[in-house]
Amino acid sequence: MRELHTLLQRLPAAPAVLVTVARAAGSVPREVGAWMAVFGDAIVGTIGGGQLEHQAIARARAAAGAG
Repeated sequence: MRELHTLLQRLPAAPAVLVTVARAAGSVPREVGAWMAVFGDAIVGTIGGGQLEHQAIARARAAAGAG
Protein backbone atom coordinates (compact mmCIF):
# COMPACT_ATOMS: atom_id res chain seq x y z
CA MET A 1 0.00 0.00 0.00
CA ARG A 2 3.01 2.28 0.52
CA GLU A 3 3.73 2.22 -3.22
CA LEU A 4 0.21 3.46 -4.01
CA HIS A 5 0.63 6.33 -1.54
CA THR A 6 3.98 7.27 -3.12
CA LEU A 7 2.47 7.12 -6.61
CA LEU A 8 -0.42 9.37 -5.64
CA GLN A 9 1.98 11.88 -4.07
CA ARG A 10 4.19 12.05 -7.17
CA LEU A 11 1.54 12.15 -9.90
CA PRO A 12 0.52 15.82 -9.51
CA ALA A 13 4.13 16.87 -10.16
CA ALA A 14 5.13 14.48 -12.95
CA PRO A 15 3.52 12.08 -15.43
CA ALA A 16 4.14 8.34 -15.22
CA VAL A 17 3.63 5.25 -17.34
CA LEU A 18 1.86 2.39 -15.57
CA VAL A 19 3.26 -1.08 -16.29
CA THR A 20 1.05 -3.99 -15.20
CA VAL A 21 1.51 -7.76 -15.31
CA ALA A 22 -1.43 -8.82 -17.45
CA ARG A 23 -0.54 -12.48 -17.91
CA ALA A 24 1.89 -14.95 -16.37
CA ALA A 25 2.88 -18.53 -17.14
CA GLY A 26 5.15 -20.91 -15.28
CA SER A 27 7.34 -19.75 -12.45
CA VAL A 28 7.23 -15.96 -12.33
CA PRO A 29 8.44 -13.44 -9.72
CA ARG A 30 5.14 -11.50 -9.51
CA GLU A 31 1.48 -12.33 -9.95
CA VAL A 32 -1.00 -10.98 -12.49
CA GLY A 33 -1.99 -7.49 -11.37
CA ALA A 34 1.46 -6.52 -10.07
CA TRP A 35 2.39 -3.02 -11.21
CA MET A 36 5.04 -0.35 -11.29
CA ALA A 37 4.84 3.30 -12.24
CA VAL A 38 7.71 4.59 -14.35
CA PHE A 39 8.55 8.27 -13.93
CA GLY A 40 11.32 10.05 -15.80
CA ASP A 41 13.51 9.98 -12.69
CA ALA A 42 12.06 7.22 -10.50
CA ILE A 43 10.22 3.91 -10.30
CA VAL A 44 7.41 3.17 -7.86
CA GLY A 45 6.57 -0.50 -7.32
CA THR A 46 7.99 -3.52 -9.15
CA ILE A 47 6.98 -6.22 -11.59
CA GLY A 48 9.66 -8.55 -10.29
CA GLY A 49 13.05 -7.14 -11.23
CA GLY A 50 15.54 -8.65 -13.60
CA GLN A 51 15.75 -8.27 -17.35
CA LEU A 52 11.96 -8.11 -17.86
CA GLU A 53 11.64 -5.15 -15.52
CA HIS A 54 14.67 -3.43 -17.06
CA GLN A 55 13.15 -3.77 -20.54
CA ALA A 56 9.74 -2.61 -19.34
CA ILE A 57 11.27 0.52 -17.81
CA ALA A 58 13.14 1.33 -21.01
CA ARG A 59 10.01 0.83 -23.14
CA ALA A 60 7.86 2.91 -20.78
CA ARG A 61 10.33 5.79 -20.82
CA ALA A 62 10.67 5.60 -24.60
CA ALA A 63 6.88 5.65 -25.01
CA ALA A 64 6.69 8.69 -22.72
CA GLY A 65 9.50 10.43 -24.56
CA ALA A 66 11.72 10.44 -21.49
CA GLY A 67 14.61 8.34 -22.60
